[in-house]
Amino acid sequence: MAAQTQTTIVYNGLKKRINDGFYSPAESLHEAALAEEFGVSRNTIKKALLMLESDAYVTMEQNKGARVRSYSKAEVMEFLQFRQELEGFVVQLAVPDFTEADLARLDEIIEKMAERRAEGDLLGYSALNRDFHAVIYSVCPNRMAVDVLQKLKSQMKKYNSKSVLIPGRCDNSFEEHTAILEAIKAKDALRAKELMELHLSHVCGIYDQYYSILF
Repeated sequence: MAAQTQTTIVYNGLKKRINDGFYSPAESLHEAALAEEFGVSRNTIKKALLMLESDAYVTMEQNKGARVRSYSKAEVMEFLQFRQELEGFVVQLAVPDFTEADLARLDEIIEKMAERRAEGDLLGYSALNRDFHAVIYSVCPNRMAVDVLQKLKSQMKKYNSKSVLIPGRCDNSFEEHTAILEAIKAKDALRAKELMELHLSHVCGIYDQYYSILF
C-alpha cells in the first residue's frame, strides 16, 4: 500500500472520529499509540495529523504533539453568525435555479422530517435537516460560496446538530424549514434569504442561551 494512501486512510479515519465525537475537544492524539492502532509508521501518522491541522481539526503544539481542536463559545457564535449571512446569500442565489426535481426532493425531505418529528427521533430529524440544506447547496450557482460554507460546517460538524436537542426547538425548526421551502417554491429569493437568516438567528440564539448545556 502506498504511503500516501495510508496517510489518506488515517486522515479520513481520524477525521470521522473527531466528527463523531469519539475524541473529546482538546484530547491529546499520541502518535505512537495511533501508529500501532492503524498499523502504520509514526511518520504516516504525523503527515495525517498535519493534514488535519491544515483543515482545522487538530492543533499541533511544539513538544506537546497534537490535540483535537476545541472551540470557545465566542468562536462557535462567530461561526454561526457568519453561517447565517452565508446561508442567506446561498439560498437567494439558488432560488431562480430550482427545478421541479429539486423541489420534489425538498418536499420529500420535509415529509420525512415531519415523520421523524412525530416519532421524536431527533437525530434522524437532524440528519434530514442537513439533507435539506445540502439540496440548496447543490442548486446554488456560486460554487465558491458553497465550498466555503461546506468547509466551515465540516469543521464545526459536532456543533451543527445539537440545537435540536433543546425542548421545543424541533417544532420551531420544522416550521422554519417549511416556510423556507414555500418561499423557494414561490420563487421569492429575497423572502427565502430573510427566512433562512431568521432560521439561523434562532439557532444562534439557542447556542447563546444553552451553550453550557449543549457542551
